[in-house]
Amino acid sequence: MTKHSLLFHLRYLSPLLIPFFLFFVGGIVLAVLQSLGLGLPFPYEGGLLDSYKELLTPYMLRSFLLSIKVGAVAAFFSVVIGAVLAMGLWRMPPMLQQAGVIYKIPLILPHIAVGFIIFFFWAKSGLISSAMFHAGLTSTPQDFPSILFGGDGWGMIIAYTYKQIPFALLMVYASLKRLDIRLLETAYMLGAGRFRTFRTVTYPHISGALHSTFCILFLFGFGAFEIPFLLGGSQPAMLSIEAYNMYFRKELHHRPQAMAILICIFLFSIVFLTIYLRAVAKANPEEAHG
Repeated sequence: MTKHSLLFHLRYLSPLLIPFFLFFVGGIVLAVLQSLGLGLPFPYEGGLLDSYKELLTPYMLRSFLLSIKVGAVAAFFSVVIGAVLAMGLWRMPPMLQQAGVIYKIPLILPHIAVGFIIFFFWAKSGLISSAMFHAGLTSTPQDFPSILFGGDGWGMIIAYTYKQIPFALLMVYASLKRLDIRLLETAYMLGAGRFRTFRTVTYPHISGALHSTFCILFLFGFGAFEIPFLLGGSQPAMLSIEAYNMYFRKELHHRPQAMAILICIFLFSIVFLTIYLRAVAKANPEEAHG
């Protein structure tokens, strides 16, 4: 490609490139500078790495591990359940497949709406607690297990799983639509059972969609804000909530720490993607070159 043609293509890509550099790259650069105590709207007396050193506490480690747990467990459940439902939808007759678009309803709901739905069902004063009380399974509604607002994160995991299953279903279903059904029929004719056919034919075909979906959902749940803000506990809080509290609810001198948390989330996402995708490529070299 010549220099003239490159400039020609860049001119047409400028509506995408300019906002990318202004908002994304510019935002990352500004966050890095402020995490180092530079470019702040107030005098900063700390050292360049003080904001990062202040994050090396047992509490922040628990917050980091909680964020990993919520993102990973919710992504795993979403991918597994979504894959099972996608295979069930894929095996349905065409007319029923069209009616199956109802699964997309949670996909279009805002995360804040999903948070309120989970609260309505799973809170101590929620629908499930009331149903168990009226059924005589609990003495009072307050005997219902405390699922929301706890330090174990299960309320957030339930919310993310409910929200993310349709996305995983959509990704896997789109991959299955490209699978030649004759491959399955040939496997059955050669004596392969359902499990072996899935392991040797179906799974290799959808594994790329499974891994990509898991990465997307895990990193989103790891760094997202809305559901942890509604359903998360305060001891410890998710990393996104810690960054929010330090930036908006504490003194100005805590803002570099908030930016340091955001940079750590960004760096962790890059490292995770690099390690995960390399591990997948090493375990499935034919998929990496396919």
